[in-house]
Amino acid sequence: MRFGIRNLRTGVVTASNNAAALNALNGNGFLQQTTLNHDFQSGHDFGSNFGARWEYKGDGFTNSLTAGVLYYDVSRFQNQSATSAVVNDVKTNSDIYDVVALNAANNVIGTLTDNGQISYGNWGAGIRQSKDSSVSLYANDEFAIGDHIHLDAGLRWESDSAEFRDGNSAAVNQPVQPGLINATVVPTVGSTFNGTYTVTRRTQDRVAWTVGANYLFTDNLSVYARYADGFQTNGVNPTTGIELYEAGVRYKYRRLVNASVTVFRTNFRNQFYNFIDPLNPTIQTTFLADLGTTGVEVDALIRPIDWFSIDFFGVFQNPTLNNLRLNGVAQPGFDGNRPERTPATLFTITPTITLPHKVGEVYGRYKYIGNIFADSGNGVSLPAYGVTSFGVNLNLSDRLQLGFNADNVFNVLGLTEGNPRQGQTQNAASGFFYARGITGPTYGGSVTLKF
Repeated sequence: MRFGIRNLRTGVVTASNNAAALNALNGNGFLQQTTLNHDFQSGHDFGSNFGARWEYKGDGFTNSLTAGVLYYDVSRFQNQSATSAVVNDVKTNSDIYDVVALNAANNVIGTLTDNGQISYGNWGAGIRQSKDSSVSLYANDEFAIGDHIHLDAGLRWESDSAEFRDGNSAAVNQPVQPGLINATVVPTVGSTFNGTYTVTRRTQDRVAWTVGANYLFTDNLSVYARYADGFQTNGVNPTTGIELYEAGVRYKYRRLVNASVTVFRTNFRNQFYNFIDPLNPTIQTTFLADLGTTGVEVDALIRPIDWFSIDFFGVFQNPTLNNLRLNGVAQPGFDGNRPERTPATLFTITPTITLPHKVGEVYGRYKYIGNIFADSGNGVSLPAYGVTSFGVNLNLSDRLQLGFNADNVFNVLGLTEGNPRQGQTQNAASGFFYARGITGPTYGGSVTLKF
């Protein structure tokens, strides 16, 4: 007795003792477990911003004060209960396979899978709902002395009341399928929703503020600086604190150069999210860490002649992790690593040709994304890549515009993330690794009518 695989499209059975046929499968010999992710989501958003502005002009100075109230109400419902896993081969338009039990003559005597499916309800109950209701009071002030000194400051207090309902699971009896050879070979049936929820409620208050200054030396040159202490609400989960320091210089010389260079330091305190536990996909692991990055941002528009320009925007940074906790347990081995999916270098170059008589423009774009790590453990590095695009915008009339664009025209392979089901310590010890790629060449167009 042995096992084998049965192609559900062709009906061909390949036994485990037929090594040559298995190695030749699709030309690569690979099968994989694919998650069929049924994910229905619905929600609503309501927001209201009511405020007033007071402006005053004195002898040599001006002042503008804005104050108001911001309210929003948001809810989300998710049903991911019908998720299942299936066996398929690794190719375009892949086939689905059953894992079968064979006798000595390689005849099928039992089936492990159900039409290729090896499990049901991978995400547990898979039903959850979140609600947020927030009220903010804010005030912003802009103060200018003459034409050279500009100061501004802002303050916001927010109270967020959040509720999260997580569907509870019901116990499920494992069925014994007809044709199975013994009781141990049974498809895993995941848990189902029992009609009740585990409810978590939390109200959090926080104050955000900022202050900035700009000094204009000449009409062509200015310097500026800003400090901001803000936050991001995460429902019933810990609030992420965000701190920003930045300073820069802006310069303009006729039509030739219009540029700015900014140095910055950004700190994220208690960055939070959930990810799937690699050992049990029905369990969510909590990620909590402090992230910091120091870098330089460059933004420049160069126009040597009226009908041609080059726009450059780039960020060069050194992001690091600290104080990382998984499910509340400190992980000092991660300190100093680069956060997952975060490049140290990224930039975009966009040359543009302006067509005569305001007919439109033709442009190209090159976008470069530096290497990233698939995991916070920095075990797997995904390579850098650059994507080239082209486009044209045509003004057919004062009210009608036609646009066309082609993206990734050279079919570059770019990987944006690794395998999240390997967790925060990923590896490619087997010589193979799952990753998510960008799309190949894509083409699109648009018609804009102004009236």
